[in-house]
Formats: sequence, C-alpha cells, structure tokens
Amino acid sequence: MSRPATSEELRIARQLRPDLSWEDAGVNEGGQFHKVVIANPHSVIRMARTPQASAQMPRSVKLLEQLSGQLDYQIPVATSQILQVNGLSSVAMSFIPGSAHEPHYGDPKVLGKLVNDLAAVELEPLSKYLAEPFAFRGEWTEKRQQQCFDALPDQLRGAARRLWAQLDELAQVPPGLVHGDLAGHNMHWVGEELIGILDWDLAAAWDPALNTAYLSLWHGLQMVDLIAPNRDEAYRAKIWLGLMSLERLSDTLLRADDRNIDKLIDKIGPRILEAAQAVRN
Repeated sequence: MSRPATSEELRIARQLRPDLSWEDAGVNEGGQFHKVVIANPHSVIRMARTPQASAQMPRSVKLLEQLSGQLDYQIPVATSQILQVNGLSSVAMSFIPGSAHEPHYGDPKVLGKLVNDLAAVELEPLSKYLAEPFAFRGEWTEKRQQQCFDALPDQLRGAARRLWAQLDELAQVPPGLVHGDLAGHNMHWVGEELIGILDWDLAAAWDPALNTAYLSLWHGLQMVDLIAPNRDEAYRAKIWLGLMSLERLSDTLLRADDRNIDKLIDKIGPRILEAAQAVRN
C-alpha cells in the first residue's frame, strides 16, 4: 500500500539526505513497525511507527552494517545518522532495486542456495545485534497454548498438543542465522534473480529450518523438501509450519476487533494436521 508523502515526511527526508531529490515521494505503508519513503534510486527513508521500533533502530542499523558483504545479496545499510523527531526515529538507507517474487512458485536452486548461505554466516560477530527467538509473537507460554487449545475444534486439539510438545526438542537444535520473515517485499528480485534482502529486524540465532519454512510459506509448501539442505531440516521445517499456523490463531485471538475464527481454522486446520502427522514417534 503506497500513498504520497506528507510535508512532515518530506521535511525529515530532506533533513537526512539534503543531497537527494524527494520530489513526488511515495510512502510504502506495508510494514508493521516502519514506513518507508521512496523517491530516488539512491536512498530510502525508514521511519519507525512506535517508540519501541525507534528503540530497536540502532541495533538494527548495526546488524545490517555487520551483515553487509557477508552474503551474495544486497543488504540495505544506513546512509545517514539516525534522526529523532517527536520521539520517533528515522534513518536513510541504501536503495535496493527489484520487487517481490510472484507467490506460490520459485526456483528451488535459488531458494536452496539462500538457505545454505544464511547457514554459513558466522554468528559470533552478529550476536549482540540479533533479536531473541520468538521476538515477534513471544514464546509459547502455557497460558497462550491453553487459549489456542480452547479455541480449536476437537479434531485439531491432539495435533496442536503434539506440535507444542516438539518445542523443547526444537530448542536444542544448534542455531544458525534466521532472517525472521523471508517473504513478499522483504526479498527483492529482478526476474528470477534474487537481488537483495530487506527487513532484518527479527533476525535471530535460531533453528535454521525456519528459513526453509518462511520461504515455503511464500513460494509454496511443496518447496520444503526441495530447498532444505537435508531431510532432518525439512522435517523440522514442517513442524515449524504447523506451529506458525497455531501462531496465526493466537494472534487472531488477541485482536480486539471482529474476527472470523471459524474461517481461519478452516484454512489452517489441514496444515496443523499435516505437521502433526509428520512428527516422529
């Protein structure tokens, strides 16, 4: 979703990068934590929506600085200092060309290479700049599990319990670099070439099978076995996909607005059952 930039947004953009043109700037409103001002092929302006996102911006900028040059893809880096206006932070970032890939298909060789490339990144230099696992939605507490369990129909409750029972085992997996949201406009393509990867705010040292799971959510669930580096990682990715479906339900239950729980359960139910059936005895 895009709209014209306001006069205040243009003022901030010109203050951060007065050397660039911001005429006819548009604002991408798609991000939950940030909005992005786009007007030229050199820099964009990333603006935090909340004080919490503002507080995380210095960490995110340092992480991107550390990642730059470690991967065969462009990573946005800061091209200005961070500016605070009315308690919210903004920063100019390098422009990454390309656009989102069409959903439901993709080249497994390209996607598999990305999974392997992320796994090869050394975690130690990044450690103090990474988010914690479950940073977006929070960990699966007993209260949160029970709330989901109560909302599920009887035929899905056993499957959900079986998936939650895997969390302790998943937590023992040696961590790798997990992006946190490999989908949509966070990945910029030119044709079938992956040019750059954006939005590393949720990057964490976590189970690397999550990268396969995130990619398959966008490019197609049939991709799991094609892009995972081995059978064990493909297995864990399928378990994570079931847990992600339960997370969608948890998110919906926490919303105060009108919600159609039955419609959502009809959609995620088959994924929960399929993931639970994959669990090893």
